[in-house]
Amino acid sequence: MCGRLFIAPSKDVEAFLSSFGVRNVKLPTVDNISPTQAVPVLFRDEEGTHMGPMRWWLHPHWSPDPPNQRFAMFNARVENVLRSKAYRDPIRYRRAIVPAAAFMEWKSEPEGKQPYYVETNGVFKLAAIWDCWKEELWSCSILTQPASASFSAIHNRMPVSLSDELAHKWMDPRADVKALLTEVKGESQLLRPKKL
Repeated sequence: MCGRLFIAPSKDVEAFLSSFGVRNVKLPTVDNISPTQAVPVLFRDEEGTHMGPMRWWLHPHWSPDPPNQRFAMFNARVENVLRSKAYRDPIRYRRAIVPAAAFMEWKSEPEGKQPYYVETNGVFKLAAIWDCWKEELWSCSILTQPASASFSAIHNRMPVSLSDELAHKWMDPRADVKALLTEVKGESQLLRPKKL
């Protein structure tokens, strides 16, 4: 799972965005972002690759209802994403990346939930998908997967975090989506959890 995000400017973020031709964008420092709040998203459309804020809770373009939290759609399970009506088109045509400094996860313990602040070397490149509802709301979901052996002691799920090479494949609109999903399953940057 992935329930809180931390965003921060850094030379690693600038270099990563620059590799996609996105320059002169400095991320703000934003701590403890929760679902439904805005997150910075690297995305591609017919005009090119951009960086912009999106609501972290995907709302499908075809929905007859206004944005809501009726269904938990801030995270998308990588193993089900091709079967979901809400995610099927975005995973094929609207893949994105959320560059994060860290994320928060909670471990269930007898005395309650223990938060962990999880960092990596550099910047997390979190695999995401996006959609646009009525040209009014741009929104996204972050892909999650079963936790690695080392992270499973904290939680049974973790975000799909991409290497630089896989990040470029992820953003390639010509990529075969089934092959791409097979390739990114199990993909994770180094996770450094710290008990708070």
